[in-house]
Formats: sequence, structure tokens, C-alpha cells
Amino acid sequence: MGNYDELDTARLTWVVLDRLVPPDDEAAARAALIRRDPELASLVARGDVTEDEAIARLRERQPRHRDPDEAIRWVAPVAAGLVVLFLALLVVTVLRSIVS
Repeated sequence: MGNYDELDTARLTWVVLDRLVPPDDEAAARAALIRRDPELASLVARGDVTEDEAIARLRERQPRHRDPDEAIRWVAPVAAGLVVLFLALLVVTVLRSIVS
């Protein structure tokens, strides 16, 4: 069992949010991370949120671990469509120059 209280906060956050903790140590690591945040520790202690909800809140604070924003969800397919359209136009232009 790891001693998660000895890890610095950044490394502990990375280990927990990236799910790099062994399954049997997960509860201890999550509890150690929650204890580092006074607001979340208070909410969990009062029973206002569960440990899972507290970890979800921590994940929302980290841009790398958040779910993609709505804008990103539709921009990627649009960008891919524009690339395909450009490549098709390029192929047509090359074929026209070969035929002429």
C-alpha cells in the first residue's frame, strides 16, 4: 500500500485522476487527495457529496481531465469535412490539368 500523504499535491492529483493507482490502493489515494482540498474535505465530511462526486469535481477543475466542450465536439468533424472537401477539389483540379 502506497503512502499517498507523502506525495506532493500535483503528483497525487495526476496519479488519482489518471487512474494510475492500484485498485486496492484507490480508496486511500482518493481520500488523501480529497483531504488536500479543504472545501471538498468539508463537503465530504458533512455528507453533502460522496467521494466519487468530490473526485468528479476535482476532475472538472483540471482542463486535461474534463469532458470535451460542446464546441470541440462539433469543430473536429467540421474540420475533417473541410479537409476532405479541399482534397477532393485538389484531385479534381489535378485531373482536369492532366486531361487538358
